[in-house]
Amino acid sequence: MKIKSEELATRKPGRPAIDRREEILDAAERLYDRVGFEKTTIGDIARDLGMSSANLYRSFANRQAIDEAIAARKLVVLEDVAWSAARTASIDAPAALRGTVLAVMRQSLALLFSEERMHRLCAVATQSRWPVVEKFVHDLRGALRHIVIEGQNAGTFAAGDPDRISGALFAALSKVWHPAMLETYRTDDLEAEAQALCDLLLVGLKV
Repeated sequence: MKIKSEELATRKPGRPAIDRREEILDAAERLYDRVGFEKTTIGDIARDLGMSSANLYRSFANRQAIDEAIAARKLVVLEDVAWSAARTASIDAPAALRGTVLAVMRQSLALLFSEERMHRLCAVATQSRWPVVEKFVHDLRGALRHIVIEGQNAGTFAAGDPDRISGALFAALSKVWHPAMLETYRTDDLEAEAQALCDLLLVGLKV
């Protein structure tokens, strides 16, 4: 098939004609399960796909770029869960806060401890403060801020700076949201603790 000149013009120099990023990420996840997150190398991923390491580097600059893309795949699920609950705040802000807190905690537990690769990957990403984690934190705070604003607009929550309040809420939720805290306390009754924490936070928020 003849390639049109305008197609050639839009291609990025040094990039393969077919973007294999998703294929590479799938292979990396398979190897993390089979070989282990820390033992898998760029060469292993390339061999699994029958390609050279040089070709793989055309899609990802380094191993961390692959890991960040995998983390982003998973974290976007948490973001969607958070916003799905937060968007109901215009109807019932207190219920939206409770729903968001519990939904994010449950999904985080499922993500971190049903998939060993994500357990290790999230630990490294959090400790190193990867940009993808910073974005995730920003988006979760955004969901909390949305709930606060809707509650204030409805007269359910007391007036105040939404940014400051959402930041305080996020900090208070660390035990039931932060990966390291979830790992430490997952044998506890986190469901009951999250409910009790929501009760306390709502007392502070309400008029």
